[in-house]
Amino acid sequence: MTVEKKRLFLGSIPFCFLLILLCLTNLFKPIYEQKVINLEVKNGKVSLPAKTLSGTALFSLSGDFHYTPNQFYSLRNSTEESYAKVPGDFSSKDLENVFGYGSYGLELYGMDPETIYAIQVPLIFSSCSIVINGMDLERQGQPGIDRETERPGTRSSQIAFRPLKDGTSNIVINVSNFFNNKGYISGPIILGESTQIGTMFKEDLIFSGMIFAVTFSVALFFFMLSFFHKDSSFVIWFALTCIVLALRGIFFYPYIFDILFLNTPWLFNFIMRCVTVPLPIILFTIFITKALKLRFKIPYIIILSVSILYAISTIVLPPEISTFLLGYYQVFALFCVSYIISIAIIGLKKKKEFSVWIFTATSVLFLFGVYDLFVSLGIISGDFFIQIGTVFAVIILSIMVLDDYSGSITKIEDLSVEMKLINRSLIRFVPDQIVELLNKKSIADVQLGDSVELTMPIISIDIRSFTHTSEKLAPNQVFELLNEYFALVAPIVRKYNGVITKYLGDGFFALFPDGANAALSCGIAIQKAIRDNSIAAPNSSPIKIGIGIDMGDILLGIIGNSTRMDSIIISNAYHIAEVLQESTKKYSSCIIISDRIYDSLNDISEHYIRPIQKIKNTLNKDVFLYEVYDGDDDSIRDLKYSTQHYMENALKVLSTKGVEAAGKYFDKILEIFPNDYVALYYKKMFEKINLE
Repeated sequence: MTVEKKRLFLGSIPFCFLLILLCLTNLFKPIYEQKVINLEVKNGKVSLPAKTLSGTALFSLSGDFHYTPNQFYSLRNSTEESYAKVPGDFSSKDLENVFGYGSYGLELYGMDPETIYAIQVPLIFSSCSIVINGMDLERQGQPGIDRETERPGTRSSQIAFRPLKDGTSNIVINVSNFFNNKGYISGPIILGESTQIGTMFKEDLIFSGMIFAVTFSVALFFFMLSFFHKDSSFVIWFALTCIVLALRGIFFYPYIFDILFLNTPWLFNFIMRCVTVPLPIILFTIFITKALKLRFKIPYIIILSVSILYAISTIVLPPEISTFLLGYYQVFALFCVSYIISIAIIGLKKKKEFSVWIFTATSVLFLFGVYDLFVSLGIISGDFFIQIGTVFAVIILSIMVLDDYSGSITKIEDLSVEMKLINRSLIRFVPDQIVELLNKKSIADVQLGDSVELTMPIISIDIRSFTHTSEKLAPNQVFELLNEYFALVAPIVRKYNGVITKYLGDGFFALFPDGANAALSCGIAIQKAIRDNSIAAPNSSPIKIGIGIDMGDILLGIIGNSTRMDSIIISNAYHIAEVLQESTKKYSSCIIISDRIYDSLNDISEHYIRPIQKIKNTLNKDVFLYEVYDGDDDSIRDLKYSTQHYMENALKVLSTKGVEAAGKYFDKILEIFPNDYVALYYKKMFEKINLE
């Protein structure tokens, strides 16, 4: 085997592994796919079998549903019997009107009243609401009686419900299609136990996510590779084609994009579904032309012109017009595919470079594309599978590109050189996280004088009475205690993406680029870990810690000399965090945070926080210092929470009405919680004031 073939073989292994991983993901999907029982709905009614093949069976419900045109929330037509096919077009079209509204009805019998069921309703074009047993449970957009009152939906629905006591259920699906002249229910209704519906959707989500991840990551790899090999311009067109096809997949079932971005406007979803029809044709036509260096001018221009015009129309024209034009463009797509196949065959006959690879990949895409076209046109029912075909085509063409760039294996040597540089740089002992904060790609790039201004939380942590404890210990015992302590808390800091910037004997400072929530969560986790692990010196009580957290502007930089560097932090927030940490001794608290941290938390209700001191900030504004008591024992935490409103009132009246008024609130706290150290501190301070 030649060196080039060996490189090709080795380079192909990761892509083949991704394909195998995708196949295994599909292979090990739950057995539910083999237990979907088709039930025909007749006259709007269906009964579940008394005994199914197993308790995990799912039912695919299709057939004649009740249908009431021009009326919502109607289980059946009260004036005359009327039915509509599911899946199928809305019956409004039978009334010579491509737009309209109405309601589908389904009566279910033979259900177990003790079982929680769920249904999966496919995406309905263009909107619907689902009513089960008289309860409005789910919406895909908002159905309306005209264009002004309708808001289209963007994804399918999964709804859990419990049958009525007699084992029946009534399902009403209100529909309207004023934004889509092809209003229809795209698939059957799937019914089953709620856990099975959830499992089905989860596994479909995993499989589709794998398809997207494989396709997009490979495409992105070749997109980046194209910038290093500009002579082969076809690579970037191949990468762009795959990226568009990968993106198209996440806008269809199981609607990964809509799950990740819940509030995306429906019009954006509509445009993405439509525009990703012509874009792959445009990009793949250019790709095959540049790869084979072969084209027929007139068909080539027609394909690009029509496809570009339709792509633009999906963005600038109203949705109903784009939908109308889509049917014609899908027919035109057959001509486009025929041209691409013809070019691949001619390239094969002329023995053009890459022709075998391109013909194979094109054939795969063609077969899957034709299937999806038939589904889209309603000729056959089923799901879209072009993304699966895309994965196969991507892998095939990836190997083709690797064949062209097998010499790029020399990058391994470059990586080895880079590793040597990193190893030499590590001698200077600059932490990796500091490198990231300094916006450096590698530790080798760090230079004396590098600095950056940041705004982030700072934690100061210190062991209580450590000096007194260490005086009783031998030197090796001191280090054993500290190492045990740091071995426990340092991983917790890293877990919350914290950066320990300086060890100070028994304490340290840490930065948290992810913000106040990460810093506070880290502090609470450290408090609980210290409590649960009971770290202690010989013949001593378990250590206790104090934690202060502030947020502010910091200046991070590198100082030292060419042979020894270190990072330094300059910030007033460092001093404040240390002061807050020292204040934990005064109030017998574990965690005290500043008002800046308090105001930066996403959801204060997630934590147990109470004010403990009112101060003036740098702007001469009244603010509070806060104690965080999430990590206290449950009984103490409950007592603090029950008296928190007294604490808040005491601090408010202290500055306005004086010591006597505030003391009454502190007395109420101590009646409920006699060992509240904050209240005791204030009472003791008030007694000194009164004596004076």
